[in-house]
Amino acid sequence: MKKEDRIRMLLNMERYNEEQLEQMLEDTNIPTPDTEKEWQRFQARTKAPKQKQRRTPMQWAAMLIAIAAISGISYAAIHHFVLSETAKENTAVASPSLATDSTRQAAPVTEATDSVRQTRNFNNVQLAEIMNQISKDFGVKVIFANEKARTIRLYLSWEADDTILEIINRINHFEKVHLTLSDETITID
Repeated sequence: MKKEDRIRMLLNMERYNEEQLEQMLEDTNIPTPDTEKEWQRFQARTKAPKQKQRRTPMQWAAMLIAIAAISGISYAAIHHFVLSETAKENTAVASPSLATDSTRQAAPVTEATDSVRQTRNFNNVQLAEIMNQISKDFGVKVIFANEKARTIRLYLSWEADDTILEIINRINHFEKVHLTLSDETITID
């Protein structure tokens, strides 16, 4: 039966007999789907084994860059921590004492101290303190010809294997101070 005929029958049911109406109802039956079959089809679609996703070269490069960046930051943090600890130790060693000016001109130390020389870092430290450490490390006498030079603050560092001449030359690069070495004595002008 056509759709148009069905519509006419529904609108004007009184014109049709029982047989014709039943025939129309039988024709409108929609087949019921097989639910079990549809359920299995759905499960197969959703539980399909997922393939392993392969990484692209760009993803590998991004991962390597991230690892390198994290490693660099870690190295810098550790290096900074070690340097700050060394600076704290050196500051404690080179800290000013309440001693008189005559004791600041250190007496010569024996050459045995050369074997325990360390890397030194001075950050904004007075020249008198730096010279005190040089006197201890190298066993030299320090004389301040210019008393104002005692309070000059410097940023200076040296390695354990640097010679006294290298350190003096490094200090002489500063404009306000001049050091000379002669016979185990450093004179500061």
